[in-house]
Amino acid sequence: MICSVVVLAALSGCAASSDSDIDSESSSGDPGTGAGPGIDDIGGATGGELGGDFTPGATPGGEEVDCGRQNFDVERKPASILLVLDRSASMLDDPSGDDGTPSKWDIVVPALQEVITATNASASWGLKVFPQGHRTGSCSAESFPSDILIPIAMNNASTVNAAISSTEAEGDGTPTGDAIDTAVEYLKTIQNDDPKYILLATDGDPSCPKSDADEFAVQAITNAAAAGFHTFVVGIASSASKIEALNDLAVAGLEPRQDPDPLAPRFYLASTKDQLVTSLQTIAGQVSTCLFPLSAPPPNPDHVGVFVGEQAVKKDTTGADGWNYTGPDMRTIKLYGSACDQVASSGAGSVKVIFGCKDDPIY
Repeated sequence: MICSVVVLAALSGCAASSDSDIDSESSSGDPGTGAGPGIDDIGGATGGELGGDFTPGATPGGEEVDCGRQNFDVERKPASILLVLDRSASMLDDPSGDDGTPSKWDIVVPALQEVITATNASASWGLKVFPQGHRTGSCSAESFPSDILIPIAMNNASTVNAAISSTEAEGDGTPTGDAIDTAVEYLKTIQNDDPKYILLATDGDPSCPKSDADEFAVQAITNAAAAGFHTFVVGIASSASKIEALNDLAVAGLEPRQDPDPLAPRFYLASTKDQLVTSLQTIAGQVSTCLFPLSAPPPNPDHVGVFVGEQAVKKDTTGADGWNYTGPDMRTIKLYGSACDQVASSGAGSVKVIFGCKDDPIY
């Protein structure tokens, strides 16, 4: 779900000017084009880059100033999700493990494509499939995953879905650990502050390497979490051993399915298409970010107000409950705690950010 943030920027660095000052410094009479500080002086951005029309403002005392209020919309920063999709031949079995219909592949593919399309604007998707090749032999070197099929990108749903449609479940073996290791190496190359996740869709037991495949896969997902990439696990299990394997992977990924029943599966269920769609929608909701990029850094970083609806959100550098900049460039803010929860429930359109001039009240 893409939402907009209305940013009201009362641009600072704006000394009060008399009428004579304005007349002498701007032949056009436009207070935004005089020699004094104006919108072009803010972080190198022009009025066109920020969007909207520049309008004059006033100090609390009523004096005209060379800056004013600027309204523009920005979009919530999307999460990055790398789908790691199991295409082993066992995905052609039905959920009971027999050669029936619909197959696990027939359940997983349309559900994935439906949710990827629905979240195209709120998530940047990429795709990794495993194992690779056809009739290469179970756990052969040729079947080990070695590349990313579709790199993560914004508005990538049609590309990812086309690649899924052209993929067939005909691989030998299930090298889950190798696939996750490859995913992590790829995610490390993406140099931005977008939150990044792995979505593992599989039907159960890893099988490569043959000696300790389960432990190897769990360790790979543990290492991914340690590197900052949590893993959501969605799966179709047809036996107790497969349920146990999927549970272990889900717990290691640090994003297990929440259920008050301690005996319930910890992975997200995919026994039917509708069930999988529900699971994937839950995951998409959990990864929705509370990150909001700004077109330019605030002219006065210590005089910024953030509101969710009419409720003021205070700056909190601890990241517990409030808002803060995500980096020294001050081009993205993040909401934490109850403020983020409120945005998730009410929509990001309820968020308002004010860039205040030095002496303007913002709260």
